[in-house]
Amino acid sequence: MSGPLFLGLDSSTQALKASLLGDDLRVLSEVEVRFDTDLPHFNTRSGVLHGPEGSGQVFSPVMQPIEALDLLLDRVKTARWPVERIKAVSAAGQQHASVYWSKEAGLLLSSLDPAQPMASQMVEAFSRDIIPNWQDSSTVHECQALEEAVGGAHELARITGSKAHTRFTASQIMRFRTHFPDAYTATDRISLVSSYVTTLLCADGEVKGIDESDACGMNLWDMTSPGRGWSKAVLDVIAPGEGAELARKLGRVETDGGRVVGNIGRWFVQRYGFDPECVVVPGTGDNPATFLAFSLHEREGMVSLGTSDVVLVSTATYNPHPDFHAFFHPAMIAPPSVQDGARETSETLRYFNMLVYKNGSLAREHVRDKYFGSPSWDDFDAGVERLRPKDTSAVLDRMAFWWLLPDIIPSGAHGVYKYEGVDAATADRVEGFPDIGMEALAILQSQMLNYGSRSSAILSEDDSAGLSRVYAAGGAARNKALLNVMADALGCPVSKAVEYDRKKKAWGETQTNACSVGVAYKAAWGWARASDKTQANVPFDDFVAAAHARERATLPAGAARAAGAPGENGKYDAALPGPASSAYRRAIPWWRELEARAIREGKEGKKGV
Repeated sequence: MSGPLFLGLDSSTQALKASLLGDDLRVLSEVEVRFDTDLPHFNTRSGVLHGPEGSGQVFSPVMQPIEALDLLLDRVKTARWPVERIKAVSAAGQQHASVYWSKEAGLLLSSLDPAQPMASQMVEAFSRDIIPNWQDSSTVHECQALEEAVGGAHELARITGSKAHTRFTASQIMRFRTHFPDAYTATDRISLVSSYVTTLLCADGEVKGIDESDACGMNLWDMTSPGRGWSKAVLDVIAPGEGAELARKLGRVETDGGRVVGNIGRWFVQRYGFDPECVVVPGTGDNPATFLAFSLHEREGMVSLGTSDVVLVSTATYNPHPDFHAFFHPAMIAPPSVQDGARETSETLRYFNMLVYKNGSLAREHVRDKYFGSPSWDDFDAGVERLRPKDTSAVLDRMAFWWLLPDIIPSGAHGVYKYEGVDAATADRVEGFPDIGMEALAILQSQMLNYGSRSSAILSEDDSAGLSRVYAAGGAARNKALLNVMADALGCPVSKAVEYDRKKKAWGETQTNACSVGVAYKAAWGWARASDKTQANVPFDDFVAAAHARERATLPAGAARAAGAPGENGKYDAALPGPASSAYRRAIPWWRELEARAIREGKEGKKGV
């Protein structure tokens, strides 16, 4: 055991997590610090604090991640990780959340005493003692002002990849500047959480640049060719007459996801024994990091099935729309001139789109509890399997929309709507279905047709191209009946991340933290490009695939043919589309008309039960 190791950190809303990977990108160990339980003096609940009732303010203490880093490194030391073998590190951070550095920050960062914890030395490094959280909704007025100033939601989405959202950084900075002008003036630089942690890792006196993919979640970055840069139109709305100064505060943006931005700080070397040659690669947001963990190729997607459902779609084209979010790929290789700040379009641009749905697992659980009366999914799943279409001649004639919370996609959709009939315009609106199994099937079909329909619209203007593969993650990804409907409705294999347990000699679902693993992949890729000239232009996906192939080559004889093993392509397919997939494809226009009807009836006050 003497090969290089790679470290990924994930500073999320509720915890700071670390993943240690070998040179074959296999996860060797993980540690974490939970904010509520391990740092109780901050008095957070689920990692955050709230402002006055009705204010919409949700935030976390700015010192919380630094204290967590001190404690996490102590736990790494206790776990006897061989940190001297770590060759590269990168970080993921909760998206949109902004950190405000004081004018003293550079000096404090460059003069850290390794005999003391970092937190005790960084108290004066910030002009604002909170980090606005992605759950914050206090900036409705600012969002309206941003959209109105640039020509509406569609135009802001065209420029920045998203319409205005209260959690996005642009509106948060705008509110901070308006309500706390003195603190804004005292702010020297503004970071996202990912570049905040990257800055701490280098601790060399320089606030490190924001990763371009993470910058796409700010409503500030102009994604339109050839103008990749801070949007002058948005800057001038946030800071009238001072747009150039705001751009300076925001600083450089890292357009090469694998560029080395520095070495690990002297404080880490002398206090914990890190190799001074260990390099730091730009951090990125939690969603881009998850995207990297699955190494999604063009036309592949990932569905995270949680309290809210999140769909990521990899694409080679820029397809902005107010309903979803467009990002640059977090592991592009930029030409040297672009890295140095000049704007060019010679590189091959890659993107991913993110669709966020509030009514995910909570809606599915509501249907389960309402109709099956049990916390077990067995009866729910049995109803789905008994009734789901099984052949090409099937015709969908029942559908239900469960928007228990006002949803993000479709925007503001709210209420419960159920229909029977093959013609969307004349279908009967019903209170329920005669077979409760249809209640279970209907919500799954509606959700999966939503994801498939909108993914197809992202990939092709005429919907001719759907996803070639989708990865399922999250708690509900254990539900086989759900995955079967997903495979049929999306018309592609549904894969899951699996790993071989060498102690148990068996395959199982990966239990590691996707965000910290994704940025550890990026750290390894950046180190390989920097340390070996022959690797300088190796694409991220190729690098990861080669590493996984090396890892599979070390498995014991027979492992490749054991139950649950991935196929020759390295993918484990948990569900495959069956003959009924064509029936779902035919049903998409019908489903779209029904969704539009449900939204219209909701606006008319017919929200249902």
